[in-house]
Amino acid sequence: MGYSIQIKETVLQKALSGRKTQHEIATEFGVGKSTIRNWLKHYRKSCDINLKSKEKRPQDWIPEERISALIETGAMNPEERSTWCRKKGIFPHHLKQWKKDAISGISNIPEKQMREKETRYKKEISSLKRDLTRKEKALAETAALLVLKKKAQAIWGEPEED
Repeated sequence: MGYSIQIKETVLQKALSGRKTQHEIATEFGVGKSTIRNWLKHYRKSCDINLKSKEKRPQDWIPEERISALIETGAMNPEERSTWCRKKGIFPHHLKQWKKDAISGISNIPEKQMREKETRYKKEISSLKRDLTRKEKALAETAALLVLKKKAQAIWGEPEED
C-alpha cells in the first residue's frame, strides 16, 4: 500500500518528536508499526525525510495541486494535454474526474437550505431512535411474559380446559 508523502512526513515528525509511541501513531494514521520503523530507519540513515520512492500517483495529488493542474491544462488542446499528463505521470481521464469533482464541490444549494435539511434529518433520526427503543422495550416485555407463562405452566401444570 502506498502512502502519500504528506502522511509519511507527518508520521515521521510525530515519531521523532517522541510525544507518542509508534503504536499510538500507527493506530492514529492506520499505518503498520513495521512501516513506521522502516521510514525511521531510512530517515536516520539518510537524515532526509524525502521518502519519494515512486512517482507521485494521481491519488497523492492534494486538492490545490489538482486545481492548479486543471487551470494549467484548461486552455490546452487534447494533444498538448496528453503530453502534459505524461510528464506529470497521470492520464487525461484523471483531469476529467478532478474537474467533475471540483464542479460537484460547488454546491448550488444555499447554506440555509442545507442547515434546514440537516435539522430535518436529525429530527427524523431521533424519532426513529425513540421508536426503536419503544419497540425493543415491548419485545423485552413480551419475552419476559412468555418466560413467566412457561414457568407457571411448569409449576402448576397445564391449565384445565372446560
